[in-house]
Amino acid sequence: MDSLEIIESGASQEEARGVLVLWPSTGGNARSFRIRDSELEVLGLRLVRFNPPSHGNSKGIYDPKTAISLLNVYLKERGYTNKELYGIGHSGGGAALMMYAKEVPFQKLFLLSPILDSVLSLRYLYESGSIEEFSRLLLKPGISDEEKPNKQILETLSNSLWLEGGNVGHLNVPIQNSRIRLDDLSQFLKNLFLPGFVVDTSVIQKRTHYTIFLPKVDKWFPKEYSVSFAKENGLNCIEIPEAPDHFFSSSWLTVWKQIQKIGF
Repeated sequence: MDSLEIIESGASQEEARGVLVLWPSTGGNARSFRIRDSELEVLGLRLVRFNPPSHGNSKGIYDPKTAISLLNVYLKERGYTNKELYGIGHSGGGAALMMYAKEVPFQKLFLLSPILDSVLSLRYLYESGSIEEFSRLLLKPGISDEEKPNKQILETLSNSLWLEGGNVGHLNVPIQNSRIRLDDLSQFLKNLFLPGFVVDTSVIQKRTHYTIFLPKVDKWFPKEYSVSFAKENGLNCIEIPEAPDHFFSSSWLTVWKQIQKIGF
């Protein structure tokens, strides 16, 4: 746990009626979500900003299942699973929270463009011609595209052949830039995409109320799939027209207002 960055704020441990877990997108940082302590105190909520391994200042190699286990231990040790649980998850973090909700009783989950199928997400990036946006998140800073390992990363990820053969062993390099920190890029790719993970109907819990937020345009995951999944499983689904992309750029406060409107 010493290598994990988990930041708490809001109502005190003793006085909080509930706990709000915030899980960022894969490679994201839980610090980037602005929520005032005064708002949390009024709501009676303790906020737990969870940066899983390789996110924020957390060290290690990211794997959703391991990260869920680490969060579970942390919450249980502090008695937080005995309080009302709420969650906000973005992208891959949203999918992880949905999987975690099978194990502990969340009251409500607020999910920003959850990646319901990691391999489908990657194939969609190829189909939409946006794979380079993903690839460039994984480059070493300060060196050109023609130098190692950036050249190998861009060449390997330029087409989907590596998804078929799983040939990423040559990318066993550490990556640290302003967006992501990885001890081993090849292991990261294996953990998330070979074979990948799927959030299906078996994950949905009747005890939990789910709301999916979608941006106006999403190049990282097909919105039609998310809308269809929400309808099939009776989940609340809201489009945020002000959100221009998968990362909800400059529109988090709009989402937060919608969350407050739905209520805790």
